[in-house]
Amino acid sequence: MDEPLDERELIKLLVKSSEIFESEPQVLDVEGECVAIGDIHGDKDSVIKALNLLEQNRVLVFLGDYVDRGPYQLESISALLKAKIENPSRLVLLRGNHESRSMNLYYGFYNVVLNRYSQALYELFIDVFSKMPVCAILDGKIICLHGGIAEGLESIEQLRRLPKGDEDPVDPIYVQVLWNDPDENVMDFAPSYRGPGIRLFGASVLENFLNRNGLKMLVRAHEPQPEGFRFMFGNKLLSLFSCRYYGIKPAAALLKESEIKILSLW
Repeated sequence: MDEPLDERELIKLLVKSSEIFESEPQVLDVEGECVAIGDIHGDKDSVIKALNLLEQNRVLVFLGDYVDRGPYQLESISALLKAKIENPSRLVLLRGNHESRSMNLYYGFYNVVLNRYSQALYELFIDVFSKMPVCAILDGKIICLHGGIAEGLESIEQLRRLPKGDEDPVDPIYVQVLWNDPDENVMDFAPSYRGPGIRLFGASVLENFLNRNGLKMLVRAHEPQPEGFRFMFGNKLLSLFSCRYYGIKPAAALLKESEIKILSLW
């Protein structure tokens, strides 16, 4: 994993990955024992530890943000895409807010690719990112996505209808699903420090969404947590973060039936 791939090998990897993601719906229905993994941001050690769990016959659900910021961005995303091709039904790679052109230009992945390879190769990466699914539903009860509940989002069906192929999502619900954050001081929705069009959501928003859709819990990523995880809203929301470069303990979560077990990726 330390050696960068030859550009021709990367092209084949990206073309095949694009085909797989294009064939997947925006909302994946997953059954069985799952492990959810939060933001990676170029942390190859967390990627290696997480992928080792595939040997235990579990489905891995990565919650997005594979690139930008960290020192092993290409190595991490390449390893994940290779594993996806080898285990298409047991490895879920959801889209995060950093799987977009605007974020890559500002936070580093664009330059990382151009420094080693070419503009043409980056265009293949962004094509892959634009086709990643936005959400996974585990055993019909746990919803997994990168950010949070969007204002105006009432049903899972709205997520299923979100378009694929946007380099930077423009649909307001799509944007907020990737960007929104929970806040225990907010009852409904409130403006977010992250910028225009992004919202903070409170416990009542989550409760109403879960009840309307027959769900029990939201598992999301997007925010660094000192211990790598944080439960909120009466344990109906779990935030995960799996990148050690923020000075935190990277964590994942084993999700099975009614049990949740926090796993260390340290």
